[in-house]
Amino acid sequence: MLQQHLVDAPSTTSWSCEGSAALVDIVGFTQLSERLARRGREGAEQITEAIGKSFESILGVAYENGGSLLKFGGDAMLLWFAGDGHAARACRAAVRMRHVLRAVGRIEVPGARTSLRMSRPSFIAALAAK
Repeated sequence: MLQQHLVDAPSTTSWSCEGSAALVDIVGFTQLSERLARRGREGAEQITEAIGKSFESILGVAYENGGSLLKFGGDAMLLWFAGDGHAARACRAAVRMRHVLRAVGRIEVPGARTSLRMSRPSFIAALAAK
């Protein structure tokens, strides 16, 4: 969304629109990372693959519901939903992301096993962002 704003109005210093923000936090990566860190490079590659697969799957759900990724940090994402029905689409996406994560979030590698889950998402509706 921010990149599109820069394309549409590159000389402006702010933007505002009505929408819903959803903060989605994935639980379980820290425990998995600690176990795999003991395995050195191989463990680092395994955690990178697990994170990539999980976030790719749930981001796809957000995009299908008109969401945009505003910020990614560690094991959390800040998503933005604008336009008609933004609050309902944000909630629908969160529910579907939870279901998808149940399927892709079961990670089993030699020496480590975990089930990722999504903590309760936090929502801010009808937010004017600048």
